[in-house]
Amino acid sequence: MLDNLRLYEREHRLAEALQRAMLPEQAEVDGLDVWTYYAPNSANAQVGGDWYDVLQMSPDVVGVVIGDVVGHDVEAAAAMGQLRSVVRSYLFDTAYPGPVLERVDQLLLGMRVPRSASLVLSTLTRSADGWSLAYSRAGHLPALLVRDGEVRELDGAGGGLIGFGRGSRPTSQVQLELGDVLVYYTDGLIERRDRGLRDGLDTLGRVAGAVTARDAAGIGEELLSRLADHTEDDVAVVVVRIPDPRDVLARVRSPRRRRWSLPSEAASIARARHAVVRTCEAWGIGDAANAELVVSELVANAVLHGWGHVTLQLYDTGDGLRIEVEDANPAPPVTTDGHPGRVGGFGMQIVARLSDWGWRQSRGGKLVWAKIRPGSLPPHGQG
Repeated sequence: MLDNLRLYEREHRLAEALQRAMLPEQAEVDGLDVWTYYAPNSANAQVGGDWYDVLQMSPDVVGVVIGDVVGHDVEAAAAMGQLRSVVRSYLFDTAYPGPVLERVDQLLLGMRVPRSASLVLSTLTRSADGWSLAYSRAGHLPALLVRDGEVRELDGAGGGLIGFGRGSRPTSQVQLELGDVLVYYTDGLIERRDRGLRDGLDTLGRVAGAVTARDAAGIGEELLSRLADHTEDDVAVVVVRIPDPRDVLARVRSPRRRRWSLPSEAASIARARHAVVRTCEAWGIGDAANAELVVSELVANAVLHGWGHVTLQLYDTGDGLRIEVEDANPAPPVTTDGHPGRVGGFGMQIVARLSDWGWRQSRGGKLVWAKIRPGSLPPHGQG
């Protein structure tokens, strides 16, 4: 029994490592505001085949893909990696969704990928008239277009699961406007045992239509806070917003809260630093060097001394920046005078020098918080 448990845990760790390695880093794309999110269903120690891709294919063309391979194991993660590579390769050759999926169908028939999969493949193209969207769906839930509080399901260009296409794959097109928001997601965001899929889609539409944030990260965080607190499956979400210059003129502010779920690995430290810099830019904070350093130290401690996934949250409290980092190790953080004989050990001293900080037990382990002292950051609203 114990050997079987260890084998299962080892397979889970391998599957998640494979999946994480195959997911792209959040990349900058020219002319669009993009936010991405992925979290496995760690509550059931399962890993599936959800994935996303955001590709700068040329200066004026961006590809966005979201998909889901059936299953929660190493085989599903491996199938996802194969499929993602094929789609990415063909998309660079032919930036038109329908024909790309036709080629993917043909190749997968020969590859004999053991798992079925769904996806939405889309391209956003910039011209003198603005941005336009072309998309094709292979058995996947429709992306949403949110415009001035009105939500439209992009349910055109439908077809069978990838690899099961029959003949040509259709492509639908939509002309986008300034301020338009596209929401791509996998079924883990909306599917629950106590409600049907249609009810979940309706709930997502109501939440998306009521979002008050005006940037992609803020929109994504509002969606997660309302929909992703008790997920029963993996969740992948991509939010794309067409920037509107009127937002700056009107000095529209988004809710001042951000959250990231990070794997417990060294690469997450750099990702967290990037996240705080991007957030401070979005919030108009001109110099966030201290916040970046504190986030780096707290996430590094969570990665080195904790386990499980690391959650990073940032709050603008009006008189400074509050940082919260949560991991699954319930042991409290320790302030030391360094490690004899080796570099390091001053992390919490650095945090204490730059902020007021503390910690508390959380449901899954511990949460360490730090408040950057007033004066370390510009006054609220300055930018």
